[in-house]
Amino acid sequence: MTFQLKYESEVRLKEYLEAKKKACRLLERYMVKLKELNNFAQSVPSKEKSNLIRKMLELRNEAIEAFQEALKSESKAEHEKSHTLESYGQIILALEEQIQKIMS
Repeated sequence: MTFQLKYESEVRLKEYLEAKKKACRLLERYMVKLKELNNFAQSVPSKEKSNLIRKMLELRNEAIEAFQEALKSESKAEHEKSHTLESYGQIILALEEQIQKIMS
């Protein structure tokens, strides 16, 4: 196994794990926004419907933006995952080639 392959695989794994953590944090933020929207909707008296609608639209937009960010981050994490898997394949192949050289 060459140093370069080992280094690449470590870097790719680190990038994948960081991207996955970010995606999880953004999904948690999305859930918080949905909870805020739900709690707000439950707390507003019916006589304040116009304010409620305005505020709900704002909260809905924030929730949608949070979800979009989470999906984008998850997409990045999956992209990094594919690189990580590719690196693992290269390492296994390099190891096999070394074993073949030793055995021949």
